[in-house]
Amino acid sequence: MLSLREVQRRAYRAIVLEDNVLPLTRSRAARLEVYRNNARETFRKTLSATYPVVQRLVGDACFRGIAAHLMREFPSRAGDLGRFGAELATLLDIYYRDTEFAYLADVAHLEWACAEVETAADSAPFSLLELASVHEDEHAALRFALRPCVRLVSSRYPILTIWHENQADDVATIDFAGGERVLVARHGSGLRLEALDAGTFAFAQSLADGEPLADALDAGCAAARGFDAGAALRLLAQFDALAGFRTSSFGLD
Repeated sequence: MLSLREVQRRAYRAIVLEDNVLPLTRSRAARLEVYRNNARETFRKTLSATYPVVQRLVGDACFRGIAAHLMREFPSRAGDLGRFGAELATLLDIYYRDTEFAYLADVAHLEWACAEVETAADSAPFSLLELASVHEDEHAALRFALRPCVRLVSSRYPILTIWHENQADDVATIDFAGGERVLVARHGSGLRLEALDAGTFAFAQSLADGEPLADALDAGCAAARGFDAGAALRLLAQFDALAGFRTSSFGLD
């Protein structure tokens, strides 16, 4: 007699992965196909809610096929359907890496970042005024943290322009020359997406990686001549992107 775990494993493989693990009568095969269709539609609708721009770019028929492939190649391993689809950018990169549609993977990266920001934990925003309590000699060693509801996405394609244009009914012609770097942050009950210059993005990414302020400043200066660290910090504070900072002797403030 099969254990419950084995029954569940075979049911999962038969329904989600669409493996024919056991010979079936015609009537049982028909009932199994009902479950398979329900699974396909559930995962497709979940993916559609997370990636509306990708769906619009590829069309409904292609998106349906992509969803089916994702379901089989990267099956959900979480009880939360909201986690399904995290690997779509990887799948699109595999499919389109050397084609004119290579930008689709980066658009998917941006949309997944939006989805993560929408559901991320909240935390109190940080005010630059708090730096007044830190002696100037300690500034270089400060390590800042980004809030959980903030993401940074960089691309060699104009992903933010593509995203914005596909929020409207009519899509304008898009010039695919030039990349964009995007800050995604939750603001109130909505999202804010902001294009960052190369210096500010490198600075913010270095802070997000846990580097001390001095190294983040070096990263910003290396990425863009004339990098303005004060302006970059004010922009991050304006978007409530910073959670706080720590020194060598204290935890996160």
